[in-house]
Amino acid sequence: MAPGTGPFHILVVCTGNLARSPMGEALLRGHLSRRPVDARVISAGTLSWSRPATDETVAVMREHGLDVSRHRSQALTTQLVTDADLVLAMTRAHVYGVLAHDDTASHRTFLIEELPRLATGVGPRGADETLRVWAARVAVERTHGWVAGRADEEVPDPFGEPISVYRATANRLDAASAAIAALVAPAPL
Repeated sequence: MAPGTGPFHILVVCTGNLARSPMGEALLRGHLSRRPVDARVISAGTLSWSRPATDETVAVMREHGLDVSRHRSQALTTQLVTDADLVLAMTRAHVYGVLAHDDTASHRTFLIEELPRLATGVGPRGADETLRVWAARVAVERTHGWVAGRADEEVPDPFGEPISVYRATANRLDAASAAIAALVAPAPL
């Protein structure tokens, strides 16, 4: 099956795949699970580690009613990027990491907070529209060409910070994930 015609494949990317992207993955998957869409949400990191999510990540996601205790980090690969209909990154450096694996992915790679902002000019995905086509329409809204997002849309790494920083990061990712779910699967159950 061609990408975008079957279940949606969404990839969430950060550095170590230990905090931000596992939170973004779990939160987005949770929001999408309440909508009429078949979506596969996974995450990866630009660094190659194989470790569990941080204790703080597990604790904060538990506060959100989500279990990431079995998460193991995985490295970003060309195959993961190629398979993804939509890629959500935490920083511009992560976007460039994605593009290093697939330079054709710029039209479907966004900062996680950039996508909802840009989509206000496009609206939600149409019922007969693939996620890739919708993402490409959203990417056209970038006023500064192919460069992803704005500095204030980058999500800083909470790694090594107190749990309060993890909570603030999770709240930010939750708001972006809720907005994205409403855009890619607009008709709630």
